[in-house]
Amino acid sequence: MEKLQTILLILFGLGVFIWRMVRKAIETTARESRERPRPKVPSLPDTSFKELLKQMQAQNQPDATPRQPVGPAPTTPADRPLPRETTPPPHSLERTEVRPISLEEKATNRANQETVPRARRAATLPRATSPLPKAYNRPSGTTNPTRRTVRDSLRNATDVRAAFVLSEVLRRKF
Repeated sequence: MEKLQTILLILFGLGVFIWRMVRKAIETTARESRERPRPKVPSLPDTSFKELLKQMQAQNQPDATPRQPVGPAPTTPADRPLPRETTPPPHSLERTEVRPISLEEKATNRANQETVPRARRAATLPRATSPLPKAYNRPSGTTNPTRRTVRDSLRNATDVRAAFVLSEVLRRKF
C-alpha cells in the first residue's frame, strides 16, 4: 500500500509539473505576440496574371524608335577620340594538347630487366657444397664443473633452503 501511495505521489508531482510548464508556455507566447505584433502580409494585387504577363512583355520589347546618342563621343583636347580601355582576353596556362603518358609500363619493364645481385659471403663461412667438419655439431662430452656442484647442492635440503632464502633476498623489488 505504501508503494502505491509513493507511485501516486510521484505521478501527481509529474502531472503538476507538466501542467505548469504548459501554462507557462501559453503565457509566454501570448506575451510575445502582444509585445511584438506580426508584420502584416501584403495583400494580393488586383490585377490578374495575364495582365501582369502583358506588362512584363511590353517592358521587355525593344523600342521601335532608335535612340538618339546622348552626345558626341568624348574627345581629347586635340579632338581625338578617347582611347577605350579594353581588358586582354583571358587565356589558360593549362596545356591540354599534351598526350598523357603511362609511367606504369616503364616501371614494370625496368623491374623485369633488373637482375638480383648475388649475395656476398664471408670467406670464413662454410659453403653449402663443402662437407661439414666432423667436430661441427658434436655435443661436448664433458659437463661443466659448475653444473655438477649445483646439482649436488640441490640434492641437500639445507642447501636448497639457503638457495631459496638467497633468491628471496636478491629478488628485485619492482
